[in-house]
Amino acid sequence: MNTVQIQDLVAEVEAVMHGIPEEDRIITDQRYDAEQTGLNLLESVLTNSKRWRVNGTGVTMDHPAGVQLDVDVMGSMLMAVQEDEQHLVMSVDGQPICVAGEGIFYDVPMSDHLTTVVLLGEAGFPISHTPDTLYMLHSPADLLANMSNEFCSLQERISAAKLLVPYVNEEEGEGSISTQSFNLAETGNLPPQVELELVYSELYPRFMPLHEASGNTMVNKFVDLVLRLTRHRPEKPSHALHRFIDVHVQRMRHKDQERVRDLLLALCETSRPELHALFETADGIYQNGWDFDRFHEMHQEIIHVPPHLRMEHLGIPADAYENVHDVDDIMMF
Repeated sequence: MNTVQIQDLVAEVEAVMHGIPEEDRIITDQRYDAEQTGLNLLESVLTNSKRWRVNGTGVTMDHPAGVQLDVDVMGSMLMAVQEDEQHLVMSVDGQPICVAGEGIFYDVPMSDHLTTVVLLGEAGFPISHTPDTLYMLHSPADLLANMSNEFCSLQERISAAKLLVPYVNEEEGEGSISTQSFNLAETGNLPPQVELELVYSELYPRFMPLHEASGNTMVNKFVDLVLRLTRHRPEKPSHALHRFIDVHVQRMRHKDQERVRDLLLALCETSRPELHALFETADGIYQNGWDFDRFHEMHQEIIHVPPHLRMEHLGIPADAYENVHDVDDIMMF
């Protein structure tokens, strides 16, 4: 990359930062100093870059996937200094993309996030380190291949499934990508952690339509799906599986919630004691629904009290003042 252009870019960003009055800075002085130090690192990384080029007050690259990725360095730095905002100002083919820097709760400088993005771009945005919102940087074919490749690490396969979910969302679960991904999941050869990323997308076509039918068939299908997703039998089910139970059971009718709870309890008491945590999740949803229904019935009883009875309850009793003197005598005693 052109060294002079990089130096001019960093110098311009620093000049604008120095021109911000201290009272307009949201970040601490230590963080402000760290931002300037990080800009020096960003400059050195950009100097050795072979994929990025300076474009006004930002940098851009033409990704092999056929899209143009733009990072607004100036905009990102100003948002960080003036708003303490950790989202990078980025776009793909001119469309804004939401990308937050990792470690946003640890006061990481924005300049470090920018450096990370540049380095990821140099590496071609590896699947295991690509933010979900940049899924378009990887083709569905590559994601499907990585997801099913037994020689890839578990993290790579999980990341591929996460990046594949937005494609499934675009198709609303009915396109060719969706069909391939869910057919692959139904083979039972995927690690449960990978399969969960697809199932939790709430577009699982083999299950979701059954919510409308409800009843024993739907409940049995749902519990069978839970058993398949827990076939690795961990000591503690993953948080993703708890979220999956929570999302789907809440959509069921109260009677179906009870059936799910009873089936999970029966499994816990017979062959699958490790599912007890999932039973507690389902039971909690059922109990909350039961409490809601009970209070709703009480409310309906109250608001449907006939008007003449309401007045009787709320009006002053006819003999309210009849024994007022007796009360006064008692008070004096």
